[in-house]
Amino acid sequence: MIAFVAGDLLASGETYIAQGVAEGNQEGLGTGLAFKISRRWPDVQVAFKKYARSGRFTGGDIWTLAPAPDRPGFVYMATQPDMYHATMPYLRKAVRKLAQWADRHGVVSVALPKIGAGLGKLSWDDDVKPLLVEHLTPGPTHFVIYETFRNEFEVE
Repeated sequence: MIAFVAGDLLASGETYIAQGVAEGNQEGLGTGLAFKISRRWPDVQVAFKKYARSGRFTGGDIWTLAPAPDRPGFVYMATQPDMYHATMPYLRKAVRKLAQWADRHGVVSVALPKIGAGLGKLSWDDDVKPLLVEHLTPGPTHFVIYETFRNEFEVE
């Protein structure tokens, strides 16, 4: 199942929050959604960096961190070969892995931004959105895509 919404992804009630990041041991978690996550839940960035430094986080891979009492779980997806551009091959592989992982683990819900289409610079309408619809619609997990980000302080 898939839904497209407007709102504050970080205030979502979904079980997991997924986001795209650069592969490997790149320290590019200081911008965009990754920065907001690291400010709000520093333990997430610490755990991810420890894993990424192992050299096992390559293009299309996913890394997961289970929910805790004070925060949702997280899925980091290697959608970018560097900190500046996502690629469709990486994104396609990561989205497939996300769907398979969620199905295999009985994940109820996952919130995502317009993954790969912000700082990753891919076309939302032409490339990313159709890919998400194709791969995230069929399974039982409810994927909530925050197509328009708004937080409680912004007016419509």
